[in-house]
Amino acid sequence: MAFSDHVSISNCSIQTGDDCVSILSGTSDVVVTNSMCGPGHGISVGSLGADGTTALVERITVSNCSFSKTMTGVRIKSWQGGNGKANGFLFENLDMTDVQFPIDIDQFYCPQGNCPQQDSAVAISDAKFINIQGTSSNPEAIQILCSKSVQCHGIYLYNVNLTCSGHTAQARATILNAYGTIGGTVKPQVQFLGA
Repeated sequence: MAFSDHVSISNCSIQTGDDCVSILSGTSDVVVTNSMCGPGHGISVGSLGADGTTALVERITVSNCSFSKTMTGVRIKSWQGGNGKANGFLFENLDMTDVQFPIDIDQFYCPQGNCPQQDSAVAISDAKFINIQGTSSNPEAIQILCSKSVQCHGIYLYNVNLTCSGHTAQARATILNAYGTIGGTVKPQVQFLGA
């Protein structure tokens, strides 16, 4: 959805092979609750700032949802070179089963893999991840990758417990240029800037 507001999605089972729910620029006040995402991708906010555009996404809530064998669980992604802001996210009470990237913030989105380095970026802030549990099919269970020039602020993790499925490796978190806080028990271990 794009250029939409006051949208509610509830009690759905979604298996598209792509994003279960795609939230694009110009969207605010979205609630997704009591739903299940099947194989494919998870719930994705993006691709923000493509071709240097100015993005705006505000007040997105995803709660009481489950994800099974998806590429991502909850994701915020933006291109380098964009402008604008994305803020006011609440992701809570989520169950992950064999999800490749359960928690994913990526300011370097570039599916072709050959994008030039740029300084401007969509500012991502005020994103809360609360009571998220389950398994990751990839050791990188938490990925928060923010640019040096437009760092992420106000990231909050509380009671997160993600393990690597199959126990072949320890789950880990990669945090780049992000300020945030943690509460309760957070696994894998997360280290924000300024902590």
